[in-house]
Amino acid sequence: MIRTKGRACTGKRRHDTWEQAEDHRQRLIAKGGVRLTAYQCRNRACHGWHVGHLPKPRT
Repeated sequence: MIRTKGRACTGKRRHDTWEQAEDHRQRLIAKGGVRLTAYQCRNRACHGWHVGHLPKPRT
């Protein structure tokens, strides 16, 4: 389960650096992932980087 309320990052893969997260993002894209981005976690306890989906574009 992925919890995002309250900036929790339970269930997400944590990366120590942006480069590691970007490498993971590129591998996911190669497997068919779309609209992914690497971002720094806002959770004070984590301080890591995650890969997630970009918001859907507004129409």
